[in-house]
Amino acid sequence: MAKNREFYRGQKKKRNFALIPFVVGLALIALVVVAFYGLQKYVVITKDGVQVVLPGEEQEKPLDPESSQEREFASVPVDLIFDEPDYSRITARAGRQAKPMRAIYIAAEDVNRENLLKRAEQLNSGNALVLEMKPRSGYLLWVSQTDLAQAYSLSVQNELTADMGGMLQELRTYAADQDKDLWLVAQISCCVDGLLATRTTGFALRTENGSDYIDETGYWMDPYNAELRRYIIDLVLELYDLGFDEVILADVMHPVPQAVNGQAPMGFLYTREMSAAPSPINAICGFALYVANQLEDRPEGRQLSIYLDTARSLVRYDEGTGQNGVLFFKLYDRIYYRTDRYTYTYNYTDIESNVTLGNPHDRFVPVVINYLPDNTSWVYIEDLPETTE
Repeated sequence: MAKNREFYRGQKKKRNFALIPFVVGLALIALVVVAFYGLQKYVVITKDGVQVVLPGEEQEKPLDPESSQEREFASVPVDLIFDEPDYSRITARAGRQAKPMRAIYIAAEDVNRENLLKRAEQLNSGNALVLEMKPRSGYLLWVSQTDLAQAYSLSVQNELTADMGGMLQELRTYAADQDKDLWLVAQISCCVDGLLATRTTGFALRTENGSDYIDETGYWMDPYNAELRRYIIDLVLELYDLGFDEVILADVMHPVPQAVNGQAPMGFLYTREMSAAPSPINAICGFALYVANQLEDRPEGRQLSIYLDTARSLVRYDEGTGQNGVLFFKLYDRIYYRTDRYTYTYNYTDIESNVTLGNPHDRFVPVVINYLPDNTSWVYIEDLPETTE
């Protein structure tokens, strides 16, 4: 007999217990990922391994007995070694626009309207005048607005300095009336400046005992001094604005002290601290490179030139003066060199291979007295002969 059921029993739902391990596994993976990235900042790497140090746990863990004691480490001497500047890597960039320049030299004491016109009249085969605008005394032959000139009264306004621009224009007008082209060149002394040395103490080159270095040339300036370099750059720019076509930097050299009574020559004190050991080569080549770089964007058509002062410097570094003709020919349009009829030919032979841009006869300018060399460019000093043809 079948059982009589008053109530209907519903069907039981099947439960999927296999899903539980899967969810738990996902939760564990998520926890591991969070812990991995969250605890990275507490990871401490030591020589003994890697461990996790939670906040506050540093004080709770016992310290290594060895690490709890102060350790004494042997001092290790450290020497910073700076490489010497390598000027041989500099690429030649100057001299392409240099043209023949045959000039009469006019010293600072002879610069006046009458004498300038007289010298311009004597330019038969010549085409230029070189005016000494800043002699070794340091006085400027024009009214300068540069910071140093204003601060230390290095230029004085008088009839000559105030009208310098007008005199240059008068020279050009005279040359044009004679159907001639006139090339005007200014020469300035750079590292010899008696006025600046005596009016301030911040620029002079000093001896080991602290006194300003002076010899028969004059008061010597420190070529490492950044303000001196800026002063020279500003003067050059002013001379371009005044009307000069070219500026020559003279006395860009280091003094060479002589032994006295058999004693070794004295050393020098500089106004700046250097990373490398100071030397005449670093001082002068650094000066020449810096000034040339700063004036690379000078007004169109203006030229920048420099003097060499020793035969050695024509072909290599001169350890005494610090000059180097190989470098200077790369940076400056012309190289001026005082010579004579007996040595000029040898001088030219020495420098010819160093001129990679332009014509070496135009770029190497012999500065001579009572003699006109067989060259397309020259500077004649003192009285001219009756004719320069």
